Amino acid sequence: MALLSCKKDNGGAKPGTPNNTTPYADFSWSGELTINSDILFTNSSKNADSYKWDFGDGQTSTKANPDKIKYTGEGVYDVILTAIKGERRMVSKQTIYIAPDNNPAPFFTYTFKDGKDYSPATVVFKNQSVNAQSYKWAINGVNYYEASPTYTFPQPGEYLVSLTAINGDKQATYSDVVKVAANQNPQAAFVLNYHPYPYKVGEQIQLVNQSKNADSWEWEFGTNGPPASTDEHPEVTFIAAGNYAITLIAKKGALRSVPKTITLKINP
Repeated sequence: MALLSCKKDNGGAKPGTPNNTTPYADFSWSGELTINSDILFTNSSKNADSYKWDFGDGQTSTKANPDKIKYTGEGVYDVILTAIKGERRMVSKQTIYIAPDNNPAPFFTYTFKDGKDYSPATVVFKNQSVNAQSYKWAINGVNYYEASPTYTFPQPGEYLVSLTAINGDKQATYSDVVKVAANQNPQAAFVLNYHPYPYKVGEQIQLVNQSKNADSWEWEFGTNGPPASTDEHPEVTFIAAGNYAITLIAKKGALRSVPKTITLKINP
């Protein structure tokens, strides 16, 4: 099988636990991933009033659980489910490969663990091969024989990953490139959400995080201020008048930014 273009599965990553107003989109499938075979897509979304399906070949549906789908051509298809509640939407996308016959047909997608695509990057591979009894992976010079391995790339770069699907004396190989970015230094920045001056005791104050190259944060709000926070955009209330030093440190992996501090005056 020829080398195909990179397909990164973004749909496998699960968002946070939904509240009762935010829709959550997810689905699975069952059946043979071959031409003209029945494939059943099962909706596991939550908190949604309506749905939109796009099966990547022109077929669509608005049913919660659509009728069985048949693909008439070999290829890679992006299946997209949109869960809708009022004006809110959430999308789940998964990529499938439809094989032409009963010969082994290798295919895989991958996701970065915790969404971190910079080194050291842990990659979770999802084997979607069809008609295979065993597998052989070649990842960064090492062979693996499990169905869906996980591998940590220690350095930034582009890595060719190959999966061979084996069925008796027949085999085929699919390859893709995993791109691991360099870990750039995080930069801390924030502003106060618009609020008519002055700021007073007991008022809720929204902090807007404008940091760059960061995936976690540490906030401190000065002596006798609100408790420290790791929220991206915290909302805080000061219970006593005074001057408070608000400090933000942005983090990315093991890297920490230079602290960003402003002084906020709270009036009685």
